[in-house]
Amino acid sequence: MKKTSFLYNLISIAIFSSFAPYEAHANETAENEVEKIVVTGSRIARTNLVSAGAVTVIDKEAIKASPYKNIGDILQTMTVSQPTENSLSANGSGAVRFNLRGIGTNRTLVLLNSKRLPYGGKGADSSVDLGAIPTSIVERVEVLMDGASAIYGSDAIAGVVNIITKKDFDGLEVSASYGNNTGFDGAKKHIEMVSGFAADKGSVTFSASYSEDDVIYSKDIPFSEAPVALQNDGSLLPDGSYWLPWTAVTDPDGRRLTQGPDYGEFHEYTSADSYNYFEQSFLQQPTEVYSMSAFANYDVGQAFSSENVVLDFEVLYTHRNNDSNSAAQPLIPWIGGYDDIPISKDNYYNQQLGPKDANGNSYDIYKWSKRMNEFGPRQSRFDANQFHIALGLSGDFDDVWSWQAGYTFGRYESQETREGVFNWARVREAVGPTHFDESGTLRCGSGPEVVKFISSTCVPLNIFLQPGQTQPEGAMEYVSGDWANVSYGYSSIKTATFDVTGTLMTLPAGDIGIASGVSYMELEGLKQTDSNAVHAMTTDGNGRPTGGGYNVSEAYIELNIPLIKDAPFADSLELNLASRYSNYSTGAGNTTNSKASIFWTVNDDFSVRSTISQAFRAANIQELFKGQLPSFENGTDPCKTGADGPIRPLTQENDAGCLKTGAPASGFRDGLDMIRTNTGGNPDLEPETAVIKTFGLVFTPQAFDGLSLTVDYYDIELENTISTFRAQRKIELCNETGDFCDDIHRYQSGPLKGVLLGVDTYNENLNASHYRGIDSEVFYKFKTSQYGDFRVGVNWHRALKHEISIFDGGVTDYVGTDSSNGGFQPKNKMNFSVNWQYDNISANWFTYYLGEAETDGRPEQGEPTTHTIDGWSYSNINVNYIASDNWEYALGINNVFNTEPRRVMRRSAGNTNSIGAYSAAFLGTTFYIRAKYTF
Repeated sequence: MKKTSFLYNLISIAIFSSFAPYEAHANETAENEVEKIVVTGSRIARTNLVSAGAVTVIDKEAIKASPYKNIGDILQTMTVSQPTENSLSANGSGAVRFNLRGIGTNRTLVLLNSKRLPYGGKGADSSVDLGAIPTSIVERVEVLMDGASAIYGSDAIAGVVNIITKKDFDGLEVSASYGNNTGFDGAKKHIEMVSGFAADKGSVTFSASYSEDDVIYSKDIPFSEAPVALQNDGSLLPDGSYWLPWTAVTDPDGRRLTQGPDYGEFHEYTSADSYNYFEQSFLQQPTEVYSMSAFANYDVGQAFSSENVVLDFEVLYTHRNNDSNSAAQPLIPWIGGYDDIPISKDNYYNQQLGPKDANGNSYDIYKWSKRMNEFGPRQSRFDANQFHIALGLSGDFDDVWSWQAGYTFGRYESQETREGVFNWARVREAVGPTHFDESGTLRCGSGPEVVKFISSTCVPLNIFLQPGQTQPEGAMEYVSGDWANVSYGYSSIKTATFDVTGTLMTLPAGDIGIASGVSYMELEGLKQTDSNAVHAMTTDGNGRPTGGGYNVSEAYIELNIPLIKDAPFADSLELNLASRYSNYSTGAGNTTNSKASIFWTVNDDFSVRSTISQAFRAANIQELFKGQLPSFENGTDPCKTGADGPIRPLTQENDAGCLKTGAPASGFRDGLDMIRTNTGGNPDLEPETAVIKTFGLVFTPQAFDGLSLTVDYYDIELENTISTFRAQRKIELCNETGDFCDDIHRYQSGPLKGVLLGVDTYNENLNASHYRGIDSEVFYKFKTSQYGDFRVGVNWHRALKHEISIFDGGVTDYVGTDSSNGGFQPKNKMNFSVNWQYDNISANWFTYYLGEAETDGRPEQGEPTTHTIDGWSYSNINVNYIASDNWEYALGINNVFNTEPRRVMRRSAGNTNSIGAYSAAFLGTTFYIRAKYTF
């Protein structure tokens, strides 16, 4: 009902304004006509770039000074950015995203020339891949840090990123760069070209770029050469993976045994037996990207009963090949849901090399694991393509009214091939009973009373392989063979729009601007897994196809009403009103979202801006239609006994839910440090809704020419948040209240009785969130006669609240913390920059600061502790030299002081330690050189 009231008030104001005295706009003289500009967050053209919404602009000079070759990595250096996928996400798909204020990548709308792009990644994704936007085509980036659903529709809760491309380029520009770290571990090479011509009737701008990143392994960089565990006192202890190449088994007494890295006698597992899984992992993916684009416009003249008709055309194509690499696949059948793949007591290798019971006999080993290092690492090869095509027509009905019509098509395709996996059915045969045939060849087969060999090419697998030994000929081929998992995915978007803008009337304070329009949008997405994954045939896990689509029809209206002009304490006062109606073909149904904002120019020095708006986000295709499949979640099953000490019996008083869901009263262990879950989409999801309030001050003192200061406060309340309920909490509530017990599934019998088969954690409208903070910018430009021109800038983000409320009433404020639920949320982030220009030389200095954060420490004497991650900064510098009218050179050094990234408590060191915040420093000090030729 709040939405209806808000819209009613907005329309009432608009109607009231229409009866105010006015003067026809057609009576204005030509002398009063000035160029008008459309800013991000509004459809109404203005005479300047200042609006009620806080807009930060990354101009072409800042882009030029950056060492990064895609817009996503540049955006991630902003103080309002929170960690997410970037170009050093070593095990990711290669996509680069932007998480504005930590509210979510899927709640930040990304536009290209005010047009929507397809989501990108692996298929049926939830946000745009900014790595597919090369810097060569970008003129500037406008970041609106305010909700804009009334203007743009869904997703604009945190804000809007609008990438404005180069147009009307005349000439040819070619540049090439080379970068590396000081150890020359992995080069980055890039070449780009921009050309174009302009004529009386239009212009065309072409661009092309190519980049290649060489691989860097984690083991080659000192910081990430081995996993370590951060202690409360700041010291580091060796750490590693629980899943070992030297085999681990659980004996009949429930003890986890291993031979350890020295392959000695079987003994009870300790942390000293863990494995350095960084040996085979990438830190920098080998990546190849090329992109081509064209942007054109043509002045048609008179057409469609209109004047000044212009045809606009834009096309962008980007292709990326990249590989990710991770440690060799561990065989752990009981975690994969295969409790019927024991290493048989009649297996030759178990008899010869395996552990023995108290009587010295081999036994069936149901819980076993071995990381298959002899097979090599797991690899994923990605092949991705993005297409973006937009056609537009615009024209003027008269001097007052204009129209625009457009059609946009975008598609992102990706194929992933995963190698280094094994077939479960064949593993079952290869670790089962074995016998020698008449020729003395060891074969797979049942027995021993009546030996029946498996009539296939089965070769027994040696799970207890020793250093220097190799698997029997044919064994690896049999269990792995040609079992690479292949998945294909895409996301597509089609939009058709028609907008009318103009002047409704003229008030004493100026023109009432109006924009209104209608749009239709179709979205589709698919991630198709192969039959191996669908039927859970391989160690790559289960996979279920994700696919579907929906459409939305929308209409909006926006008014910009000048209320006061040239009055005491008010050079001008403007009121902006907007409302948008959306009708979805999904469970989102129809929704109306509105916005009101004011911009008050007190005088030449001081301005005030404020907004209040409703925003929403409709569930995306992945959230709606994701295939339901098993997965894992951080946490511990409250029903099980820990790894050490005697098994704890379960009681009806304390463990009623555990017993109800099938846990044995005698207790159990499972050796897992995670919880199995069942995940997937929900087609009945409702949209997320938000109320957003902002208040800002703009100070540009005339007495200090070149100085500007902005301070903006934001308050965002988000409800109906689409998320999943944590599996561990569901188990706890099942014990405490009896709720959610039907969502918990366990083995009901056998040696794995009680072990979790999975906890249902499907998407739901569960949570609420509340975000508050302050963003400020200070810039000062000044000139000197002897030392050149300077520009000094400081950006500061202060988080005041990052509160998440969960379904069962728990509320946590994550400001100033690093946690698995809230992510990395320091209270303060700051960027400092200095630009110096003298004659044909310029230099830029950037310092990026991340504030301290509290995180859960390691328990001491059974009591919880906290640990402080200290504040951290690193600095970049670049120098540019214009040698002639044609040649320009640049040299850049990143992480000038070779600052080592911070260690964090909740993750291991190395490429999994970055939490996205420290990845810029993983490679130590890096450099690049660049040359540009223009003619």
